[in-house]
Amino acid sequence: MLNKIKLILWLIILLAVAYFVSMNTQPSISVNLLPTYKTPEIPLALVIIISVILGAVLILIFTITDWISFKIEKLKLKKEISGLEKSIKKCNEEKEKLNEEIKKYQEEIELLKAKQKVTVKEITEEVKEDGAL
Repeated sequence: MLNKIKLILWLIILLAVAYFVSMNTQPSISVNLLPTYKTPEIPLALVIIISVILGAVLILIFTITDWISFKIEKLKLKKEISGLEKSIKKCNEEKEKLNEEIKKYQEEIELLKAKQKVTVKEITEEVKEDGAL
């Protein structure tokens, strides 16, 4: 939609320039480009057309430089995103390893608790037997 609006605006500007040029075909003027250099007499319409063309070329140059800097920034961000995705993947792998270690240690703790209960029972039974003596 935005491109259509831009196209319509450009057409209006070009029609205005064309109308202005058609109204000013008769007078011939001399343009001072530098303080010491003056062009020969040329039609005003030609001066207007050259001015519009030079303006369009300058706009294109500025637009292209902005577009190139945008593309470079986009590439940098894509590289940064891929690096961050790799980092996330690596962190998730480490997390899985640590979770496995936690499960392993929890199992060892449960086994030690079970052994300790048996030994405590054995000790209390021995104490009872010794106390009965």
